Amino acid sequence: MKVNTLAAALKAEVRRLAAKEVQKGLRQVRALQRQIKKLRLSARAHRKNLRAVERSFGRLEARVPSGGRRGRGARLSGEDIRSLRGRLRMTREQFSRLLGVSPGSIFGWETGRTVPRGRSMTRVLEARKMGVRRARAHVATGKAKRGRRPGRPRARRRKSA
Repeated sequence: MKVNTLAAALKAEVRRLAAKEVQKGLRQVRALQRQIKKLRLSARAHRKNLRAVERSFGRLEARVPSGGRRGRGARLSGEDIRSLRGRLRMTREQFSRLLGVSPGSIFGWETGRTVPRGRSMTRVLEARKMGVRRARAHVATGKAKRGRRPGRPRARRRKSA
């Protein structure tokens, strides 16, 4: 009789310990399920924000000039500069005098090897607003911009020892 009772006691103890371990494992699983739920909600919010950013980016991209480049300030493609020069009916030399740069710079801009920067870009943007007569008058009368401002000293090179 004692054997039966001992076996029953052992069985009950094993069941109790097994149930305890199962509950411990279930607590971990539930904690993981809560984390997964939070991550899913977070991912959904991120996707929503990403869609909003993509929409606003699309609207901004539509406002970029035909060059399609993005960055600081306005950017013009070589085609834009070439078409502007064509619209003004000017040679590279005349156009370079109008903008106060070298004809080589105009060539570099039109081929896409370089882009106008700083004051050159502002002069190109000013030239876009000009008509043919006004632009030709600027070149003919010498009112065209010069490359450097008068009175500004040139940067001196340091001699390396």
